[in-house]
Amino acid sequence: MESTVFIGMGGWELPSFNKYFYPSMRPKGFRKLEFYSRYFDCVEVNSTFYNTSLSAHHSRQWMKDVTWKSGFQFIVKLFRGFTHLFNANRNDVVAIHRLLEPLQVENKLAGMIMQFPYSFTNLKERRDYVVQLSRIFRPHRLFIEVRHDSWNRQDIVKLFAENNLNLVNIDLPRIKNHIPLMEHVGQGVSFFRLMGRNGETWDRPWRIEENRKYLVSDRYNYYYSPEELHELLRRIDRVRVKADSTFVIFHTDPQAHSLVNGFQLRHIIEKKSLKVSVPPQMVKSYPQLQQYCSAILKEELSLI
Repeated sequence: MESTVFIGMGGWELPSFNKYFYPSMRPKGFRKLEFYSRYFDCVEVNSTFYNTSLSAHHSRQWMKDVTWKSGFQFIVKLFRGFTHLFNANRNDVVAIHRLLEPLQVENKLAGMIMQFPYSFTNLKERRDYVVQLSRIFRPHRLFIEVRHDSWNRQDIVKLFAENNLNLVNIDLPRIKNHIPLMEHVGQGVSFFRLMGRNGETWDRPWRIEENRKYLVSDRYNYYYSPEELHELLRRIDRVRVKADSTFVIFHTDPQAHSLVNGFQLRHIIEKKSLKVSVPPQMVKSYPQLQQYCSAILKEELSLI
């Protein structure tokens, strides 16, 4: 049997989403996550990467926003104090467990992702550290993302599996010593994390948007072509026979390309003549999505 494929984005509170995805006129009480969940069935929570101030109150509110969609899943990103800054403490551990617990109890937690930077190469002390983290957060399913090709070894796959760590299949530009896109399956789950293939601007410094409100980078400004999406689908099809669940998260957000590709991939995965639902305001900005729209939506578009 083929696994369920969950498609989502690297967050729901992103500048490009406000511009292209969410309606400009929002009714009182409008909730972005509730709107997002109408179109996608999982999300990676990125706000948890920056601090540990979020509490169980926040995770309960997230679940409230998606109450109507019973199968919706959250993937929570681990605080950077554990993966980048290495200054996390016991209080951070406690705070993270408290945030995750309500999601775990209600079966809304797909897992927690520990994303390490390219500079985190394969050294013994780092392997030991990763194993230590797996024990600290063991009650939860854990995904681990390593970006340097020094981790691309069979003994590492074995080490991670022995410590209940599920390797992320990450798509990166084929530059430097980036780890290649794999097809790992562990504990009945597979996770594809798509960062784009924009090698030309990968190392471009951060810049301020014209409105002076947001810090952005052209690193993730990438649009997966239909041919690339079908290549990805072939990989997904190969892991679906081994996994109960397959998660696909797009992180190509500066121009909302992640959303466009998400709608396109959903359509080709389902292999149906039925059209996917797309917000009308987004189709106006990305006419290539019209081929996926229902006749009713096309009629709505003519009224915008």
